[in-house]
Formats: sequence, structure tokens, C-alpha cells
Amino acid sequence: MTLPKLQTPTYELILPSTGEKIKFRPFLVKEYKILLTTLDSENEEINRVVTELVDACTFNKLKIDTLANFDIEYIFLNIRAKSIGEITNLLLNCNNCDNQISFDLNLTKAEVEKTPEHTAKINLTDKIIIEMRYPRFDEMIDIYQNFKSDRIVELLSTCIKAVYTEDMVYDDYTKEELLEFVNSFSKDQFEMIENFFLTMPKLVQHIEQNCDKCGAHNEIKLEGLQNFFV
Repeated sequence: MTLPKLQTPTYELILPSTGEKIKFRPFLVKEYKILLTTLDSENEEINRVVTELVDACTFNKLKIDTLANFDIEYIFLNIRAKSIGEITNLLLNCNNCDNQISFDLNLTKAEVEKTPEHTAKINLTDKIIIEMRYPRFDEMIDIYQNFKSDRIVELLSTCIKAVYTEDMVYDDYTKEELLEFVNSFSKDQFEMIENFFLTMPKLVQHIEQNCDKCGAHNEIKLEGLQNFFV
């Protein structure tokens, strides 16, 4: 006799980058087991599992390989909240003493924070403009790991979507041509690209909690999925 099929609940959320309403479901038991085995893995494996779980739990309706990293983070956190529980306990370091503060974090309060002056179009000169795209989840992990390394120029360059002059649009070029172009930037011009990444939308949650040892009032900003991956 065939066992009955269980109905999985579905939920909705707004995709931060586009404002589009999408549907998602919680993890299945087999998916949660995969997630648990990934917690201590290398970043590459975490990226693969998170991306595949988000794709499966959104019913394969999204172009998952093109989503911005903060979209993936926001979707994943909402799936996690509906699958495992909206409240998770964190231990936070007091800013005033060596005590660790216990805090019950409500995952549904996390949001994608946008900087008002942030823009994807950067005026390098009066005649040359570059248009940036948001990095994918895997690319952002690579950028986090290599922000102070020699690879950072190459990594940030891959997110240049197009180059505009007064009479031309350049959106078809080789990796070598792009690197040669970026390596010709002045320090101030390259800092404009860095600022794009520093001010782009981020998954954040603001926490306020008094230390139970010294009484100090702590204001803490959690940022990025790595702080919620618990």
C-alpha cells in the first residue's frame, strides 16, 4: 500500500533586488540533513549547498545563477526561519568586558539594508561611465576571502557589466581586456569600485542588549549570512 503524500506549506517573500513576490517552502528532512553536514565544510561546499537548497525551495522558478548574493542570503534566511524556527540563540561578545551575552535572535527581523547614495553607475571621468552588477553568492564568498589579496582587482572587475563613452557601449570584451582596462585606473577611480561593494545592499539585523556582567549597553550590527548561519 502506498503511503499518503504530505502537503508542504508555501510562503511568500519580496525579492530585495527587484521587489518581485516569490514563493518558497521549508526544507525537507533530507535537505536539512544535507545542511547539517555542511556547517563545518569549506566555503565552496557551503556555497553549493546553500544555492541548491534555495533553488529547490523556490520550486526552481528563479534564475538562481544570476541572483545577487543578498537575494540568496535573504531567501535562505527566510527558508531557515520557516524550517527550523524563527528564534535562534547567539552568544555575543560584550563591547566593554570579556563577557559573552546570550541573545535570542529573531531571524524574521533581518532585512536587506540599502544605502541611499549607492549607485550601480560610476562616473570614472566626464566621458567614461561604468555600470556594475551585483556579485553572485559564490562570487561574494570569493571577494570576502580575498579582499586584501592580489586577486581583488580581478574579482571586482568581473562585476563590471558595461562601459559607456559618449558614443559607444562596451559590453563584449575578454577577461584580459577588462583587466587591462581596470589596471589603468587611478587609485581614486578604483576606490569608486570598492565603494560600490562597500555600500551595496546587505542582509543585516541590529541588536541592542545589556551585558549581564558589567551592565554596558551593547549595540551590535550583524551583517551577512555568515553571522546567521547557525
